[in-house]
Amino acid sequence: MPADRERVRGEPAAMPPYVESWLRQTPAEPGDIALLLPLSGSLAGAAQAVRDGFLARHFAAGAAEPVRVYDVGDGPEHLLAAYQRALNDGASFIVGPLRKEGVVQLASMSPPLPVIGLNYVDSGVYVPFNFYQLGLAPEDEARAAADDAGSRGLRRAVALVPESDWGARVLAALDERLRQWGGAVVAEARYRQGVSDQSDAIAALMGVAASEERHRELTRVLGVRTQFEARRRGDIDFVFLGARSADARVLLPQLRFYRATGLPHYATSLVYDGRPDRELAGLRFCDMPFMLAAAGDWAQERALATQLSAVASYPRLYALGRDAYQLATSLQSGRLRVGDALDGASGRLEWAGSSALLRRLDCVEMQADGLVPTFQPAYTGP
Repeated sequence: MPADRERVRGEPAAMPPYVESWLRQTPAEPGDIALLLPLSGSLAGAAQAVRDGFLARHFAAGAAEPVRVYDVGDGPEHLLAAYQRALNDGASFIVGPLRKEGVVQLASMSPPLPVIGLNYVDSGVYVPFNFYQLGLAPEDEARAAADDAGSRGLRRAVALVPESDWGARVLAALDERLRQWGGAVVAEARYRQGVSDQSDAIAALMGVAASEERHRELTRVLGVRTQFEARRRGDIDFVFLGARSADARVLLPQLRFYRATGLPHYATSLVYDGRPDRELAGLRFCDMPFMLAAAGDWAQERALATQLSAVASYPRLYALGRDAYQLATSLQSGRLRVGDALDGASGRLEWAGSSALLRRLDCVEMQADGLVPTFQPAYTGP
């Protein structure tokens, strides 16, 4: 059964040997933290990375309180079974689940103990008391990019994002934050992922298509050909690109062709897989300390953690698991109160009073041989 701590449906979950032996401890005692993750099903790899980060922080802390891991599988009935099992085992704190739908489902149950959901519910969805939300929302990165740009007086953007719910969410967050800075997304375009030629969309986005149309109309009226060089629109300060690294390599040359050269380009962390890319040099993006650190404790831990296959594929989710443990124990002990912040692997976590924790990120510019901090001024808010 998915709620079983030692096995998932069919085969044992792929986990490091030290985790396997640890999970075979004696039954739970009062005071346990219950970690509810989809260790079987379509999100198994992602869930394993979260689990590894959570347990790594637990072991490093030398904590006495037990942690129990429950597989919630893919279906709502499995989450319900795992949740009930955790309550029966005497859990005093729940962390998880990972799916957004699961977080909504668990919130609707009004658990009698504190919960940290590892995703965010939509605005307007009921969230009970003592139910916290922590995740890796792409909106965090869009807002961080807007803050970094806005602090430099760059407040009017054009945005190119994929035709997807992800693209719509990122675009909305970027525009909302820029408006707080007194700016806006003045033009937007959507592209189909995997399609190479996006020239029509980009020409329209940059205003080059309108410039060419004006020239054609002038030629028609005058009846003579005139010298002409297409110009981009003049009301923008920067370009925002929501794209995976593979798509960015295709889109950036087209943006340059349509007169985006000379404008700062911001992107989300999807363009960065842990290694600088010469073709993407000049792109600015905002990401977590765990991914950006080139030296020091974060870099050392990342090098060790990515020896695990799940973490190598999902390093940012390892950081999420690590921070979820630190947040859970800080809330349990009363060390974290409204207005406090934690400097975590996934960012600076701020508890402003709502159930959702804010995540502040660091912004960098990618160069051919590394990452250069943009040295964003201390955040004071728009």
